[in-house]
Amino acid sequence: MPPEPAGGACGELKHRDINRRGVPDHCPPSDAPIDTIDKQPTTTAAIVAPRDKMRASSFFSYSPKTTSISFPWPQEVNGLERIALSAQGDLQRVLRSVLSPQQRTIPTSHQPPHSAFFARPISIALVYSNTFYHPTPSELAVPLTLPNPTAIASASPASPIVQTRQVHLQCSGKIVCTATSTVRITSPKCAHLFLEEKYAIGQMFSRLEKVPAFELLAVGLGPVTDSPPGKVSVPVFGDRLDMQQLWRRYKLFIADFECEILEVFPSRDMFVGGEKWLDDKEGWTKESFNPSVKHIYLPTTALRAETALILFLGLGFLLMLAFELSLYFTGRQPLC
Repeated sequence: MPPEPAGGACGELKHRDINRRGVPDHCPPSDAPIDTIDKQPTTTAAIVAPRDKMRASSFFSYSPKTTSISFPWPQEVNGLERIALSAQGDLQRVLRSVLSPQQRTIPTSHQPPHSAFFARPISIALVYSNTFYHPTPSELAVPLTLPNPTAIASASPASPIVQTRQVHLQCSGKIVCTATSTVRITSPKCAHLFLEEKYAIGQMFSRLEKVPAFELLAVGLGPVTDSPPGKVSVPVFGDRLDMQQLWRRYKLFIADFECEILEVFPSRDMFVGGEKWLDDKEGWTKESFNPSVKHIYLPTTALRAETALILFLGLGFLLMLAFELSLYFTGRQPLC
């Protein structure tokens, strides 16, 4: 289990130093809307999460010699996909960790970031970003326009800064992941690093030298759904295209900085085909690389009752027609 982050006094969604023995306790983030984030809890019991309960719901556990990951993965997900879905907020760093062989002789300062899986440069394109803050603790959140040193300096549990944003991770002109996040900031230092120095979410934890707590909320195939925490989403009926998209929703949090992130991978083929998928070479299909999952795309698994009935009646009609034609050409009398 990740170490519990230390924290000072803060609001309902943050880490509070309220343990009677002076030991900082952690409270997981809530789903409170922006217009209620300045409300303070009225009792200690409402904001303290028991440590035993947190351990029981951990994504992974460990002993002196073993580490175990526990999550109800969809049956159709393969090993490479589970690696991506298990990344604890460092998916971008993992994608950028390895250089292609021809780039290793170039000085590090001049090398573009490369994907560990594709061995090609990865770029991040901002789709949108909306930031809100509280001018005073008693006021509702309003849009924040930068630069605004006063708003940055006033970030606190009572006057948090909240940003929603979406980015595309792109490789060779293709979108390999769409990440949509909601970030809540409650200290001037974190606000300065994230909003003014433009540190990305993953780099924020490295810059602050803190390991974030991680909570995997949901994993799914196909369209994104509002699955309850700890659940998976798999379409009951659907063809190959319905099963292509892979997504996960998770939370990361340290003192004064917490995020909820939705990551969507547009095609599961990229985890199997790699550069062939990037290049979109003619004739490439997922089945040719991974026969073990062919059965989930067979048309018979997606047939509804009406379609099966129509096919059955059509086949019966064709058999009857063939029988009548054979009687006609052989000179025998039809039965009716």
